[in-house]
Order: sequence, then C-alpha cells, then structure tokens
Amino acid sequence: MTTTSIEEDISRIWWKLTARGERQVGEQAAARKAGSRGKQDPRALVEARRRRAESVPARSPLARAGKNLHAVPVERVTARRAAGGLTRNGYAILGVSLIMFLFGMVMIFSASSGLALHTYGSSYYFLLRQSVWFAVGLVALAALAYTDYHRVAEFSPVLVVISLAALAAVPFFGTEAFGSKRSIIVGPIVVQPSEIAKMALVLFAVYIYSRREDRMDSWREVIMPVLLVTAIACLLIIAEPDLGTMLVVAISVFAVLFLAGAPLRKLAVLATLGCGATAVFIFTSAYRKARFLAFLDPWSAPREGGFHIIQSMIALGSGNISGLGLGMSRQKFFYLPNAHTDFIFSIIGEEAGLIGTLSVLALFSAFIYLGVRTARGAPDRLGRLLAMGITCMLGVQALINMGAATGVLPITGITLPFFSYGGSSLVICMCLAGILINVSRREGGANASYDGRKERERGDMRRRNRRPSPSPARPGGGARIA
Repeated sequence: MTTTSIEEDISRIWWKLTARGERQVGEQAAARKAGSRGKQDPRALVEARRRRAESVPARSPLARAGKNLHAVPVERVTARRAAGGLTRNGYAILGVSLIMFLFGMVMIFSASSGLALHTYGSSYYFLLRQSVWFAVGLVALAALAYTDYHRVAEFSPVLVVISLAALAAVPFFGTEAFGSKRSIIVGPIVVQPSEIAKMALVLFAVYIYSRREDRMDSWREVIMPVLLVTAIACLLIIAEPDLGTMLVVAISVFAVLFLAGAPLRKLAVLATLGCGATAVFIFTSAYRKARFLAFLDPWSAPREGGFHIIQSMIALGSGNISGLGLGMSRQKFFYLPNAHTDFIFSIIGEEAGLIGTLSVLALFSAFIYLGVRTARGAPDRLGRLLAMGITCMLGVQALINMGAATGVLPITGITLPFFSYGGSSLVICMCLAGILINVSRREGGANASYDGRKERERGDMRRRNRRPSPSPARPGGGARIA
C-alpha cells in the first residue's frame, strides 16, 4: 500500500465522520426552522447541504479531483427559489394593495353616485371607468412583478424623457378643469403626465444613485444631474398649476438622496433651497396665497378659500365614531367639491366614522411597514433604494392628502393612493406596487448566502480555537497517536 493511498483512505474516513456530524446538525437546524409550519424549509435544507459539502478538506481526493458532487451553488438556488414565486412579503403587499383598492371602489361609488347620475345619467359611471383602469393596472402590476427590477430601472431614463415631453405638451394640448390644465386626452383615454413623471423621477433617481455609491458627495457627477431633471419636471408641473404633485416629487427625490447616503451638509442646503422655492411659488400666485391664508384661518373666507376645508371638517365631524352608514353621506351632494377624488378621505370619515379613517391609516401603515421590510431584505443597493423610494413616495402622497382633508396641511389637490378616483393615479399606484413585489420576490437570495458565509466563518473559528480533548490510553500503554 502506497503512501498516497493511505492518505486518501484517511482523508475519506475523516470526511465521512465530519460530513455525518455536519449533516445531523444541518438537518436538526432545518427541522427547528421549519417549526410551526410543519414542513421542512427548502432554504434551510440547501444551507445544510452546503455546509456538509464544504466540510470536505482541501486535500481530500474529491476536492483535488473537482468531483465534490455535494457542492450546491446556494446563491443561485436561493435567489432562483425566491424569484420563482411570491414570498410572504409579496403576498402581503398584494393583499394590502387590493384591500385598499376594493375599499376605495366602494367609497368611490358612494361618493360619486349622485354626481354621476346628475351629470352622465348613470350612477355607475365613475365606478365602471375605475374598474376598467383597475384591469389595466392589474396587468401592469403582474408584468412589473415578474420583470427584473434591474431592467425596469434601466428603462427609467427613457421614461423620464417621455414624461418630460408629455408635461411640456400639457399647456398646448391639455384640457382645462377647475382652472388648471393637468390632463391630455388621447382618444378615449385621459392621461395625467404628472402621475407618470412621479414614478419616472423616483426610478431615475434610484437608478443613478445606486450606481454611484462611492461618489455621493460629488455635486457635478451625481447630485446635480438628478436635481436638474427634477427641477425641470417640477417647473413644468407647477406651471399647470399642481403644487401638490410638485411637492410629492421633490420630497420623494430628496428622500432617495438621503437614503442613498448624500452628505447632510448638502442635504441641508437642498432643503433650504426647496423650502425657499416653495414659499416663492405660494406667495407669487394669488390663488395659492389665498389657499394658504385660508388654511391658517378657514373662517376668514368661508365661501372662498376656506370653503373646502370647512366642508371637509363638517364631513369628518358628522361621522362621529361609527359613521352615518354606507351611502348616507350628506356632504357628497354638492356641498364638498371633488368628494370622490381629493376628499375621499372625508367621505370615508363621514360614512364610516373614526373606525373607517383609522382603518385607512392602518392599511397605509401596513403598506409602509411592508415596504421597509422589503427594502431590508433586498439583495442589492438598487433593490433597497427602489423599495424605500416607492414607499416614501406613496406614504408622502397619502400623508399630504389626509393632512389636507383634516385641515392639518394646506389643500394641494392630490389624490389618496389606491382610494381616490383617477385612472392615471390608480395605474401608477399599481405599477409601483408591482415593482415593490418584484423586489420582495428576490429578497433573501444574496442575504441568505451572506448569512451562511458568516455562520460558516464563525464555525471555522470555533473549530480552530477548540482545545483538543485528552486521548484515552492505549491498552499497551502510552498515548493514542491521532
């Protein structure tokens, strides 16, 4: 028997012993992790198999020959398994989004039935149109949920160009409603370009900042390109005029910049400039100035600038705890303007009371929590920024809408995501939910492999630092040779 064959036999025996121990430990860990679910977790089993595979010593024959059949590329396995279907987080995001939409559909029908019957001769007019837009949005959600979000982010520059061109066309081809031009009619479809611009600018900011992590302190290379595009879009939006959408866009891009790691000194400068520009936009327009002064004292102009706030407060106060009942709102009958769009939250408070408004807050809180959870589990920087950017944008828009309805913030004329009537708003919200689900489908791929590597490193360190146990004495005397 040659020396090489002896080394191979010893190596094979050692590998079997350690592999058996690793296998038992891995199977026990997988069983514990499966726990209450009553079935084995595939990721835990894959991790156990990989630990067993890496227990093969570097000098073993299998390792030298490259025939380690137990080695499993767990990064690919876990990422592929996570991307193959919806995770629990993805199902939760989809469920919360659908609940908000269905809740909104009921309230849209209740708030708009009188207006629809008076104007169009059918109380189902707005309900049917919103249902059609929901079908379009559901298709968009499914498509974006199963399209790699890296490709979606790469398409953002093209989407920005399209949205800027559409915004520039609004003053010339837009339709005027309530004193402003915000929509363009394309055949039977009414499109609001500012809604598309919101999503496009957030995706563009995330795409740029995720690629230049090491240069986030550079004004010229990183910060200014995104801010320049955002400033152009904000000027086009404020020219409609639409101050509320402009604020949502500016705050969302600022939040992405903060989350991307921009220096606080530069953020302070941008925040100061943004607040100053907003003040200029408010006080250089007689209409916006009157709205702002009415926000400070609504009863100073109860039939002019303060009319919306007063009627909204009456609606919320009439609801009390449990509300007047579904369909029993009085403010929707031409007292509260835009009851099915900007002030849907007030109608919810009137018909469902405090219970209904708290339910809306709970749904948005759950959506924000799921968005943050998705960001924490995202496999890369792009996914984290994308999830947080989408969550911030929808959260800020909901906060501004509910703040205006309750009199906490000035009236800006933006919709409540998922609840208010509006085709462009609903489709964009569904698209954003689809992208968020897309990120959640890939959560755990890179993180699982990273956690597995850290656990193996700790295990290797413990084995290296373990003191050898004393060997039992041989029958013939002396110590046993290891």
